[in-house]
Amino acid sequence: MNNKIVKTLAKIGVSILLLYLVFTKIDFNQVIELYETSNPFYLVLAIVLFVISQFVSSLRLNYIFHQNQFPLSQISNLKLYFVGMFYNFFIPGGVGGDAYKVYILNKQFGWKPKQLTKCVFIDRLIGLLAIFFLLILMGGYLFFSNSILLLISIVLAFITFFIAKFVLTRIFKNSDIYYTYSFGYSIVIQLLQVGVIVCIIKAFQLKVTAIISYCFVFLISSVLSVVSFAGFGAREYIFLKASSFLNTQDTIATSIGLSFNIITALISLIGLVFIINKVQLTTVSYNK
Repeated sequence: MNNKIVKTLAKIGVSILLLYLVFTKIDFNQVIELYETSNPFYLVLAIVLFVISQFVSSLRLNYIFHQNQFPLSQISNLKLYFVGMFYNFFIPGGVGGDAYKVYILNKQFGWKPKQLTKCVFIDRLIGLLAIFFLLILMGGYLFFSNSILLLISIVLAFITFFIAKFVLTRIFKNSDIYYTYSFGYSIVIQLLQVGVIVCIIKAFQLKVTAIISYCFVFLISSVLSVVSFAGFGAREYIFLKASSFLNTQDTIATSIGLSFNIITALISLIGLVFIINKVQLTTVSYNK
């Protein structure tokens, strides 16, 4: 059994265990009631914001591709992006979404796998750095009432941004050319996804006084969801454990995390359409 299969099985095991721990703690009747009494407008808006976040995410990746002289057209990149989402979410043990992108681009255009893998890795890494940046800012606001400490957290966030840029450009040559713009894309992506959480809260008609606390927990769950398969289990468990911090019931907190994962699963199904119809990729004229 190779390492990839072991890793996938471990993630599935973690998801099953965490989902078991979550579902033994919450009231399913209350979950159903939340959805039955929810405001459909905000649920639809949550889906729209999530789709926009994925579109911006595809723009970030294609921007990095272009900066590394891989002139994939945006429509082709968007199709490939949704196919990658489908692979990541619905095919355990199969080809991962990022690996599929590298494979298909190498197969169709003969682009070097090593360079493509570097692009995909940097895309993911900058996205993660943006989450840490926002976590530092939100953490400063939530936990430091002292204005000086709050200012220090803001300064720390920007120091993190520049240190990360310095380290990244030392490891990956020429990444300084596109780091700042890619980081900007990443901030927009995370803010859109935070907007999804806000819409879910609004849809459930919850009376929340410190909505930024939910956003903070969501971003933590985005980082830690990598330990489970497609984020299922980990996100719900983190929201469950954060229920006291959020000053809400276990079931309500868990339902927010669960709702985000359900939206992700639904949108990932778009990739199946492009798989069935076979993705046709094209390039554009490269402008240096």
